[in-house]
Amino acid sequence: MAQRTVDPTKIKTLTDWAANWPKATNLGFDPETREATVYDRTKERAKVSAIPWKREVDVLTVLTQPTSFSAKAVAVATTRIEKLREQKSQMRQAAEGQLRLAEATLLEAWRNYASASAPQRGLLRHDILAAESAVREIELAIADKGRKRILTAGGWSVQVPPMSLKRRGLTMEDTV
Repeated sequence: MAQRTVDPTKIKTLTDWAANWPKATNLGFDPETREATVYDRTKERAKVSAIPWKREVDVLTVLTQPTSFSAKAVAVATTRIEKLREQKSQMRQAAEGQLRLAEATLLEAWRNYASASAPQRGLLRHDILAAESAVREIELAIADKGRKRILTAGGWSVQVPPMSLKRRGLTMEDTV
């Protein structure tokens, strides 16, 4: 059975490389960098191109093990987490102002209900329900979206991750 090779000019992306890798003999991993590598079709296996891995590091890992990473990596991770904390703080402050207004509206609705006569209370109950709904909506908007409920030995607990997974990756180019 003849060994199969692929045309090195047709392998441009990691997807192309992966689609042909197990069958083609001129595709492999560089022994030093472990990158996906394309070799020429000759038996000498001269390297034609390599597809570098997208290398990332986790922000929280950098911050919890700062001595294991470069000073630039620690600085970039610190900046990223501070920026995230500042954004959350600004959003929470803006929403808390809205929440205070909604709570004041709810208290006013209850005062009107308490001071009204029995026939009027039925109509004022709708104002209370609308005000409670507005408070609930604002509270949900303020809550962290990444919360997870976890069942522990003592019952349910809430885990609030410090940073979403989408924002945790730092490319190695940023940190070198």
